[in-house]
Amino acid sequence: MKDLKLFQRIVTSGAIATTAAFGSFVAVVQAATFTLPIESAAKATGVDVLRDRYNLDGSGITIGFLSDTFNSAETFDTFGNLDTYETNVAKGYLPSDVKVLKDYTGPGGTDEGRALAQLIHAVAPGANLMFHTGVGSVNELAQGIEALAAAGADIIVDDIGYIPANIPGIPLDLEPSNEPLNQAINLDLFDLEPPNGPINQAINGVFNRGIAYFTDAGNDFPEDVPIYGHANNPNALTVGAVYYGNSPSYFNRAFGVVVEQGQIEPFSSQGNPGLFKPDVVAPDGLPISFNLTGNSRSDINPGFFSFFGTSASAPYTAAVAALLLQAKPTATPTEIYSVLRNTALSPVSGFDSRLGFGLIRGDKAITALGVKSVPEPSAIPALLCFGVAIALFLKRSHHKSEAIKPLPNA
Repeated sequence: MKDLKLFQRIVTSGAIATTAAFGSFVAVVQAATFTLPIESAAKATGVDVLRDRYNLDGSGITIGFLSDTFNSAETFDTFGNLDTYETNVAKGYLPSDVKVLKDYTGPGGTDEGRALAQLIHAVAPGANLMFHTGVGSVNELAQGIEALAAAGADIIVDDIGYIPANIPGIPLDLEPSNEPLNQAINLDLFDLEPPNGPINQAINGVFNRGIAYFTDAGNDFPEDVPIYGHANNPNALTVGAVYYGNSPSYFNRAFGVVVEQGQIEPFSSQGNPGLFKPDVVAPDGLPISFNLTGNSRSDINPGFFSFFGTSASAPYTAAVAALLLQAKPTATPTEIYSVLRNTALSPVSGFDSRLGFGLIRGDKAITALGVKSVPEPSAIPALLCFGVAIALFLKRSHHKSEAIKPLPNA
């Protein structure tokens, strides 16, 4: 894939429950529990609010995702045991009904699609999931997009990009071509994904059918390669990466820098002048259950590996969009894109070629959609006390009025 992947292990989360009791009435408020330890990312992006205050889990929404493979690679957990779709289901990291339209079974697969699925499921555990490989050619990716749409996807996300083989310093993606590099032509025009090519046509087609499309910005910033291909499509929401793992910082071995929570990743790609890409940024450094590509970064917390790169940020954003769409099923892709852009938080004013419009905030986006939340848990006791006080006041007033009622005339 076009991602730079670095990993580290982090610890699982636990549930938090609070109980408020008044007489015979008991209100139980259960904070959102996650199938993976994504608390830092959830808090940074308002996902905890969408889950706790709005009771959203993606139910009724189908998310289609495209990557290399889903369940054909040999992968291992932190204990060296085989990690497969079946073991993921048994441990609760994935639902048992992921629909695989087409998987790739040739050499070189990493099951990155399964990693995407774990992140999506952690954010939107009620959503239906469908996978289609994008490996093979630009036509395969385009056909996968169309197949997911035909199968009922409401949202589609990919982390795939095709680029010519002979750009110095750029890792090869999937099956690159031998097309000559023309330095005089903008990158999005000379790669394998021209604006009128099959991938962009497929994205335009599903967008026009009301399906929101998400893709990653890529991890090519240090190579001076700007965002390219279908990630420049205005009908797709393109996502860069900001670090939000469960640890305060990590040392990026590839670039020799320490990255703290909230900082743009040093590899997250830069947009082309005038194209307003990436649209937004979202968390990476997110936990998954297996050693993706075999190059995982260890951490003091056992049990998981962290998934770095814009390939983690894009599915996370797609899952947040599923929560928004659940809250407002009539929302169009344009509306979803707009509220994510317009409510994103950024340290700079306006658009930035690395940060886009900023870090997504699901809690602010849902307000911009006009969706009202259920009462906050902390408000329930106050409302109950207020109601009880009114009832007691009315009852006492009634008794008092009866006590001073004048006697009838003799």
